[in-house]
Amino acid sequence: MAQRVHSQEKGRDTYHHGDLHHALVAAGMELARSGGAEAVVLREATRRTGVSPNAAYRHFDSREALLDEVAVRASRKLAESMKTSVARARAEFAGSDPKTIATEVILSACRGYIGFALMEPGWFNVSSAISDRAMTYLYDGASMPSGESATHEEPESVEEPEDGPRTARAVLAEVLVLPEGISWAPSISAEDLELMLRSMLYGFSVLSTVGALRREDHTQLEGRLLSLIRASVAGAIKQ
Repeated sequence: MAQRVHSQEKGRDTYHHGDLHHALVAAGMELARSGGAEAVVLREATRRTGVSPNAAYRHFDSREALLDEVAVRASRKLAESMKTSVARARAEFAGSDPKTIATEVILSACRGYIGFALMEPGWFNVSSAISDRAMTYLYDGASMPSGESATHEEPESVEEPEDGPRTARAVLAEVLVLPEGISWAPSISAEDLELMLRSMLYGFSVLSTVGALRREDHTQLEGRLLSLIRASVAGAIKQ
C-alpha cells in the first residue's frame, strides 16, 4: 500500500515519490475496471489519490501516459488469467496421453482469455486499447518512463514481472509447443494456429463485451467456440 506523509504546510496528505506513482496507477486501474479505457482520466486519478495536479505531473504528463501504464498492467493480468488456467489443466491431465494433454492445455489458455474478458470487461477493454508505445514496453518487459521521472529519476516499473510469459500472445505461443511424440500436421504451423486463436479469442471477447453478442448467453456461446477450437486443434495434431 502506498505510504503517505502528512504535510503541515498544505494541510493535506502527500506521497513519497514512488508511492504516488503506484497510487496513481492503482487509481487508473480502478477507473479502467469500472469503465474501460475511456474512464481513465488523469484528473480523476489525481482526485482519488488526494494530491495536486502538479504532484501527479511529476509522474504522468498526460492522460495517455497514465493510460499506457494501466494498459500494460491490464494486459499482464490477462496473461496471468491464462497462465492460471493452463496450470490447472497441466495438473489435471498430467497422466493423459500427449495429444490429450496438448489439446486440453491449449483449450485452457483460451478459456482463461475468455474468462478474463467476460469477468473483467473494463480491464479487457483497456488492454485492447494499448498504444504502440505501451506495447513496446509490454513485449520488452521494460519499465515505462513518464512525466519528470523520464528525465530526472530512474523510470518506475509498472509492477514486478511474473515468471513466464507476460502477454496473451506469449502464453499461446508457449502452449502451442507440442510435447514429445506428437507434431502439427505438415500443412499447419504453430504460428498459423496462434494467429487463428488470437483472432478468434479477441473477436469473440469484443463481440461479447461491447459488440453484437453482449446480450447473448455467453456460457453457451463460449462452450460452442471452445468446441470448435478443440476440434481444430485435435485435427491439426499428427501422432
